Order: sequence, then C-alpha cells, then structure tokens
Amino acid sequence: MRQFLSTWFRPLLLYALAAWFVVWTMAPVLWIAVMSVQPEINYVSVPPQLSWNDLSLRWYAEMLGEADVVAALRNSVVISLATMTCCLVFGALAAYPLSRLQLPRKNWFLTASIVLRMIPSMVLIIPMFLLMRQLRLLDSYLSLVIVYTTFLLPYVIWMLKNFFDQIPYALEAAARMDGCTRLGALFRIMIPVAGPGVVATAVFAFIGAWNEFLFGLILSTRLAVPITVKLSALVGGTFHSDTSLVAATGMLAILPVVVLVFLLNRYIVRGLVEGVKY
Repeated sequence: MRQFLSTWFRPLLLYALAAWFVVWTMAPVLWIAVMSVQPEINYVSVPPQLSWNDLSLRWYAEMLGEADVVAALRNSVVISLATMTCCLVFGALAAYPLSRLQLPRKNWFLTASIVLRMIPSMVLIIPMFLLMRQLRLLDSYLSLVIVYTTFLLPYVIWMLKNFFDQIPYALEAAARMDGCTRLGALFRIMIPVAGPGVVATAVFAFIGAWNEFLFGLILSTRLAVPITVKLSALVGGTFHSDTSLVAATGMLAILPVVVLVFLLNRYIVRGLVEGVKY
C-alpha cells in the first residue's frame, strides 16, 4: 500500500494541485479576455450567453482611439524601461562588490536592505510626496523612476549577488591578469556569463515597475499617469459605463507583460531554475 501511494497517489495529488493553481490563476484573466471581446449583455446574463458570432475587437479599437489611454500605456513603457535600466546598472554595481569583496558588515547591509523594504509602502507615501514636491518633480517620469528604483533595488541586488556568487572566481582572475579593471571584469565577464540571471532580474524589475499602482496614483496627476492608475480611474469613475471597454483596457495593461515573459521565457527559466551556465 505504501508503495502504491508513493507511485500513484503522490504524483496524482501533485498534478491535481498544479492544475488547480493554474486554473485559479488563469481563470480571472481568461474571463477578462472574454469580456473584452463580447457585448456586455452576453456575459451579465444568467447563465452567460457567449457567442462566437458576437466576437469583436471594437472595444480595443475604441480604447486605443482615446489619447489618454495611449498616453498612459506610453508612460508605463517609458517608466518601466527606465526603472529596469536603473535597477540593473545600480544593482550590478552594488551586487558585484558584495559578491566578490570582503566588505565589513556586508551581511548586515544585505539583511537591513530587505528588512527596510518590508516597511509598508503606505507609511512612506507622505514623505515621498513631500520630498518630490520639494524637488518639483511631481507628475514627472523622473519622480516615478526614482521611487520605483528605490523600492525594487534591494531585491535586484539580492538576485544579482546570488547569480554572481555562482560564477567561478577563476574567470574573473583571468580577466584581471589580462588587464581588466574590476569594472571591466563586471561588464565583460560577470554580466555576460550570468546572462540568464540578468535577464530574469530585468524582467522582474520591469514587471514590478509596470504593476506599481500606489505611488503612481499619488505622484502623478496628468502628464505621467501610468496605465494602472488610468485603469483604476475607468473602473472607479463614470467615464465609461460599458464594462467591455474597461475589460479591453485591462487586457491592454496585461498584454505587454505577457508578451515580454513569453518572448524571454527560456532565459527566465534558466536564470531562476537552472542557475548560471558556463
């Protein structure tokens, strides 16, 4: 009986839990996708009266025809790419010495950076708002990039340090013997060898910046409004009474991240699961 349970029951239970998790995660997204291509009357009926003949992309076309939505998508792309770049540059410059040099209290620094990140964002809203107002950076890309980078950087440093730790020191030593400086070894040896891990970290930073809502809501009013804030205005406001329009906007906010993860899926898996390849 024990052998039977070990051979059949445990794998079956594992697959059942995995399938339940996938359905639980994907069902809301799939339902929003259905809502975005069906008239509202079809899916509010009990039971829903979904029809292939009613499939239409007119709600996407209508939302993409609105300048505010297009501007919000552009803002999110610019802010997320800038945040990702800043996180990778500053994160690599911080992770390299933490990985390679015998710095005093570096473990304390790593622990403190994560512990401080555990502070709820709501506690820091007012200080951040007052600081950006004093610097006259409210409603600008720069204010959001600074804040997003500040909150994502501890995670990026931890991730990059772990990837750098897996690279043999002999590779760096050989580069140093050939005349590379430490900075040259970082950009010519460490980052290329840890390529999958760097890609996984970049995607993590991009998604973190793309999905951020609270600081975008407080620090932007008109010019730098990201798509998450624009979507909340559509859901909570009275601009559109058609739920299909809101669902189409939600899908427009989801699709860039889905496409990015789909295109870089191989590198993300290698970086997060398999580690660095030599």
